[in-house]
Amino acid sequence: MCCAGPLLALLGGVGLASVVGAIWIPALLVPAIAVALAVVIVVLRRRRRGAACSPDTGPVELGMPTVGADTSGSVPFRSR
Repeated sequence: MCCAGPLLALLGGVGLASVVGAIWIPALLVPAIAVALAVVIVVLRRRRRGAACSPDTGPVELGMPTVGADTSGSVPFRSR
């Protein structure tokens, strides 16, 4: 019976470490998931920002035909 106290203390310490580990490890999962989600959000935002086209400033040539003589050489449509 002389070593019962130290053995119980050792078993109690192992049990306490197990309880702390059982609570601490899942608690570490919460910030790990939050950091992973933040990284995914940042990457997706950068991808979308890079894929979006930026409008060019200045006048735009529309290529409208001019009124007058037809220079294309095609035969115009005639209704019957």
